[in-house]
Amino acid sequence: MRISHEKIKELQKLLKEQTGLNYTDEEAQEAGLAIIRFVIIKAQREKNKAEEYNVITGA
Repeated sequence: MRISHEKIKELQKLLKEQTGLNYTDEEAQEAGLAIIRFVIIKAQREKNKAEEYNVITGA
């Protein structure tokens, strides 16, 4: 999976604003993919919690 050049530029700007650091295209690509993986894992955990709650409560 690759993030488009256009999105990398947006991510570099955001990372600069948030961290004060300049990221190369490749560093921003790696950071962006790590963020995407984090969000996917977090969403999956929330979904699993909701499903477990529904099983427990019978909802």
